[in-house]
Amino acid sequence: MIELVVLGHVSIDTIVFPDGRRVDMPGGAAAAVATSASLAGAKVGLVTKIGEDFPREWLEKLSQYVDIRGIQVLPGKTIHIWVIYREDGSVESPVEMGVAENMGETPIPEKYFKAKIFHIAPIPPEEQLKAIERLEGKRISLDFNPTYYDYYRRKPELVRELVSRSWIIFPNEREAKLITGLNDVRKSAEELYSWGTELVVITRGERGVLIYDGDFHEFPALPVEGEIDPTGAGDAFAGGFLAGLVKGKRLDDCVKLGLTRAREVLKKRGSWSISV
Repeated sequence: MIELVVLGHVSIDTIVFPDGRRVDMPGGAAAAVATSASLAGAKVGLVTKIGEDFPREWLEKLSQYVDIRGIQVLPGKTIHIWVIYREDGSVESPVEMGVAENMGETPIPEKYFKAKIFHIAPIPPEEQLKAIERLEGKRISLDFNPTYYDYYRRKPELVRELVSRSWIIFPNEREAKLITGLNDVRKSAEELYSWGTELVVITRGERGVLIYDGDFHEFPALPVEGEIDPTGAGDAFAGGFLAGLVKGKRLDDCVKLGLTRAREVLKKRGSWSISV
């Protein structure tokens, strides 16, 4: 039985270097969370839309770790995220949405509805709300992303509603402060909790994790040696943490799983916890 359902983007990511070299790799926060949770022991179903251009070998690899019955392959192009490094040091990050519009309306397989937790990865807040409304009565996990910082500033009441209807939320420290308008991370955690969510999990990079559930719990990050790629570390943490929750583990064990998964993805290239 599917224990965890993850809804959100699966993307094609392209990095372009100043000398013109380019590297294509699979991306998308939903796939990053799903692959991490799978490696942490959860049975995961993935709900998303991709285009016919999504490499078949990537999809086949993904299917070895997560249930892909919730992936729609549609005529058109997969969401494509570019990271272009210029010679002057500037970075451009254009996004081509392709078939990824209206993600909150993506069909969810009937067999997925018995899952213990439904994680809604970063998509436009209006689309997150659509998904939450379709999952009335389910345990919702919610995540955020810098792509939507302007939305969070312009639509604070919508963000507050999303938080209030979620069981657990995963902002990073900057997002927690931005959403609440407070400069202190602990006060931000308390404020988010007061909106109605039961578990506030704030990732803090090298400083580890701060959790508030009516009490504060702090956990240091695990040491990582050598060169690291931070892409997807927060998603990997969320995946490991959620895998622990669906398995009924204690809070500190869930954190340990999350930190372990984050450390592993830091050691590799790209956001997925599996290699393709």
